Amino acid sequence: MMTNRYKKGFLLLTAPVWILVLCFIASCGKSTNITGANTQLQIINLSSDLGPVNLYINSVKQSLTTYTYTNNSGYFFLNSLTPPIQFRTANAAAANIPYQIDTVLRSNSKYTLFITGYAKDTTIKNSVLSLDTATLPAIGRAKVRFANFSPSSPDLDIKANDTLMVFEPKKLGRKFNTISPYLSLPTGNYNFTINAHNTPTKVEITLKSVTIQDGRAYTIYTQGIVGRTDSVAFGAAVLTNNLLIKATQ
Repeated sequence: MMTNRYKKGFLLLTAPVWILVLCFIASCGKSTNITGANTQLQIINLSSDLGPVNLYINSVKQSLTTYTYTNNSGYFFLNSLTPPIQFRTANAAAANIPYQIDTVLRSNSKYTLFITGYAKDTTIKNSVLSLDTATLPAIGRAKVRFANFSPSSPDLDIKANDTLMVFEPKKLGRKFNTISPYLSLPTGNYNFTINAHNTPTKVEITLKSVTIQDGRAYTIYTQGIVGRTDSVAFGAAVLTNNLLIKATQ
């Protein structure tokens, strides 16, 4: 009788413990890692003093690819969205982390990371992560936006075939490290001219004969420094953003 009472007491006393053990086992079977979920990223290194960097996600090196000044990686799929997303120096024996993203990216989206500013004064920490996913433009039109990633340069304007592009009515002159909303533009061939906002008649650079195609989205961005003629001379480029959302606006 005493033996049976002991067994019953043991089972009653340990029942809560077993529940805790089972919950622990169940939680251990779940992964906290967030999958890539069809999210794509492209990386453009516009920091002139950063040097080549490698991409790490959740402390795991993603590939042997190094991202160097002005080069565009093109879109690639992410294996994980688990932060942090880090860029570590590729040349240093002890890898520094000059830039890191701690937010979780959206699933089924496309992003461009513009690495901007300088590593030497930590302005690189203000680099711009752009969500490229947007609604499709109306038939016969495209979407264009403008970004100023030229450090130490004045506020900039852009014209399409000599017509000032007004992305936000009360905000002329694109400041450094800012990117405009998309603006709908008829398809065709354009000469895009970029000038300092305070000197509208002085063209800093021209992108000639740029073909804007139906249903596409584009980002025109600047790099380098106005007035320089060396390896960090002022320049501009056109980036095609592939849109995922099918609805039009």
